[in-house]
Amino acid sequence: MAREASAVDAVRRFAAALHEMRGRLLADLFPVADIADLLAAVRSRRQLPRQGITSSGIEYTVHGAGCRMVSSDGREVDVDLVTDPVLGREVEAFDACRIRWFLDEAAKDGYSHEDIVAACTHLAGEGHLREVVEGRWFTLPDASGGPA
Repeated sequence: MAREASAVDAVRRFAAALHEMRGRLLADLFPVADIADLLAAVRSRRQLPRQGITSSGIEYTVHGAGCRMVSSDGREVDVDLVTDPVLGREVEAFDACRIRWFLDEAAKDGYSHEDIVAACTHLAGEGHLREVVEGRWFTLPDASGGPA
């Protein structure tokens, strides 16, 4: 039980960091509205470089299907655009691997993949996260990932 509670707390730390860094990134890159818009600004419109550092110190790298963000204190979060079957559009999502990377706990003494998925599922059940693809992809409840 204590291990499950600590995994939930660990996922909460990731979610808080993602919320903070995403918010700072988008505020600094205004009028970029979300991560989907950032990818378009880099790839289609060629308005922004693939990698950069914002005025508030968020380092970003646009990659394959998403974006990695690193704060000035070294915290790192990563999201991909994933099709939400319920909404029928892409949303900014993360999986257990991205959370474990943030926690820097891929070593044997860290939380297992199963611990993190269980914690995410628990938090989704409480409304703190939303499960996009069962047992795999999760999102913040307020991260739209694109126009409705």
